[in-house]
Amino acid sequence: MKNTWAVMCGAIREELEVRLTIDKLLKMRESNKIVGIVISTWAGEFERFPELKKELEENSVTIIEQSPLEKRTDLNRSNSINYMRQALQFQAALDHLPENCFVLKVRTDRALNHIRKFENYLSDEPCRVKKTFSNHEHTREMPSIFKYKIAVIGAKVHRIFNFSDFVFWGHAEDVRKLINFDIAELFVNRDLVANTQWYIYPFFQSFPIIRDYFRLMNFRPLIMGMKDYFEGKEAKDYFPKFFYRVYGTYLMILSHYFDLVDVAYGKYNYSYHFQDLFIDKKKSGIVHTQLGSVLMTNEVVNSFFDTDKCTGNKSDDIFHTFLQSADLFQTVSNDEFDEMKNFASNKGWGLSPNWLRERNWREKISPKESTYSKSILGYHFIGLNAKENTELVNQLMNKERVDVFLYNYWLNNPKLGCDSAEQMVLPFARTQNQNAVLILSRMLRLEMITDEKTKESIHHLIQVMFDVRVQRKTVNIKSCQCMINRVFALRSDQDMEEFYSDGRARFVVDRYLEKEEFEEVMDAKFSKKDLSKYFYRLSDEYKKKERDVRSLRLLELANEIEFTGSSMKKTLNVYAERRNNENRLLTEKSLTLFD
Repeated sequence: MKNTWAVMCGAIREELEVRLTIDKLLKMRESNKIVGIVISTWAGEFERFPELKKELEENSVTIIEQSPLEKRTDLNRSNSINYMRQALQFQAALDHLPENCFVLKVRTDRALNHIRKFENYLSDEPCRVKKTFSNHEHTREMPSIFKYKIAVIGAKVHRIFNFSDFVFWGHAEDVRKLINFDIAELFVNRDLVANTQWYIYPFFQSFPIIRDYFRLMNFRPLIMGMKDYFEGKEAKDYFPKFFYRVYGTYLMILSHYFDLVDVAYGKYNYSYHFQDLFIDKKKSGIVHTQLGSVLMTNEVVNSFFDTDKCTGNKSDDIFHTFLQSADLFQTVSNDEFDEMKNFASNKGWGLSPNWLRERNWREKISPKESTYSKSILGYHFIGLNAKENTELVNQLMNKERVDVFLYNYWLNNPKLGCDSAEQMVLPFARTQNQNAVLILSRMLRLEMITDEKTKESIHHLIQVMFDVRVQRKTVNIKSCQCMINRVFALRSDQDMEEFYSDGRARFVVDRYLEKEEFEEVMDAKFSKKDLSKYFYRLSDEYKKKERDVRSLRLLELANEIEFTGSSMKKTLNVYAERRNNENRLLTEKSLTLFD
């Protein structure tokens, strides 16, 4: 195939296997079956094999190395990570390739035999995807997804979209659409193996029934269960309607968007029943394995659409009827799910009902009674009487920012203290407003927040706010005060040894001290009381030097370290003198913590 690049992805584990695979690709390049070779792997993979790397470079093999996925994000609890490792490497390779080329994607392991199977295929012209799916029975408009068909090996039936990921081939523009970094456990409520996640994501949006299949089917017990049942003498020719639709959709996708590379080169008897999809029928090109039935060729797939080749059973006629239905691709209906549920509970196909994932079902709802019968605004704010409560709720109905309005209402209402802060301050704090977070950090330190989830949320909020400001170099006194309170909330006020070993605490102290002052503090390791005295003394000294801003910053830190009603009053007096009403009000509210 002209203009095909080979892209090898994966870790370099077995040197010999990589050498054998690359040798094959080099020979294919020499015979003009491919035009170039790219290896995309992790940084450091070639450290054990420096000679191999040198030989690859001498043979004009492009090597792309990047930081491993695990060093960028933590996804170890998701099975999608196995796919994402390959996808990240493949994406890096595609970024280097010309846009208008074809790509033979191979793995660093177990790919050699599959490459041999593809070698003949690469001499053919690429097969373009047409706008419609058609055979002599019917024609259907199909979504535009790929320009060219993607060539794959081993199309499974029970595990739909589970193809071999050792090798596949397609146009660069098309195979790029396969790349995704979605977490399957969130999108389909279950894990997906890499062999499936490689191919399925372009089809989820256009074919909703495919997502339903993965949400609702536990296909593992069906693999042997359906085979044993339909190969038995007592098998009844019955399938829930959902199965006709999902397999009609899947076979149509296989026929329209994929090219199945025959690895057996067999001559098959193309005569079928719908139920043959689930059994072993080698002479007809359907091979049953532990992973389910495998459709060997395009002709096998297309024969199921042909009423002359797939005929004789009632289920065959039903299947062909569903192929022409307008809702073939649509999501499962309530009636279809109920049918499956009843079928499973009655041990259809002689199986226990665990093949149906009932917990993932979301019943389609219809409009309910429109009468608003009971008010849901019976919310009570701590510190307000019934009249004040009603007035505030009514005011909030028309406010654009409820969180901002509540915070300012609380701040400017002398009647309200910190006992109402969780209700009125926390919503604004969640936007990382520093004044609101500071109030809550002080409550956290005094153990006034008892709900564990709220406590955990505030700890996280302070840490995130602090980290973001450190990264953006916008740390200021309030973010430092918040962190000082978190550090003390995590340990006893008297445990100063851990305080000095805490990187966040050292960062704050260092930020507002000269080098000699910081070294003095770290050498002396003052008690909490003596540390606050040290900051008070420095504040006075800088005030005498008319360095008023530094003096105030040190006073604010001393206040936060001492953290008493009297220390708050010291800063309150300064804010009053400076007519800093925002900080004055905030400090007055903080004083209620010590009432």
